[in-house]
Amino acid sequence: MITPEYMQQIVDRYLAAINAGDMQAVMALYTDDATVEDPAGTEPKRGDEILQFYTNAFSGGAKVQLTGPVRISTKAAAFPFRAEIGGADGQVMIVEVIDIFEFNPAGKVAKMTAYFGPTNVTVRSA
Repeated sequence: MITPEYMQQIVDRYLAAINAGDMQAVMALYTDDATVEDPAGTEPKRGDEILQFYTNAFSGGAKVQLTGPVRISTKAAAFPFRAEIGGADGQVMIVEVIDIFEFNPAGKVAKMTAYFGPTNVTVRSA
């Protein structure tokens, strides 16, 4: 049985891996047949597309942190967080996101959906 504490740990490991720039650690949280829909409504990424997505999105030394409590149900965790992503132009993109992880019975993330839109994105100088 997947416990709320376990799901909280997975969310914490996910954010720590992004902050460390360790995309392989991010990938280790997912099932082999996982899907990532980021943002919601876009074509789901699968397999190597997921690693490529994370590598592209966070290669600029992104920093992420929770902005509220993790909400946990029987097989899913939703969590609000802020991502600050530096660009080569010296600008920092700030994205306010809610991610939802859906877990399989073995405790791996089978589906991740990210919810945000243009009103959740701001840019500032570094």
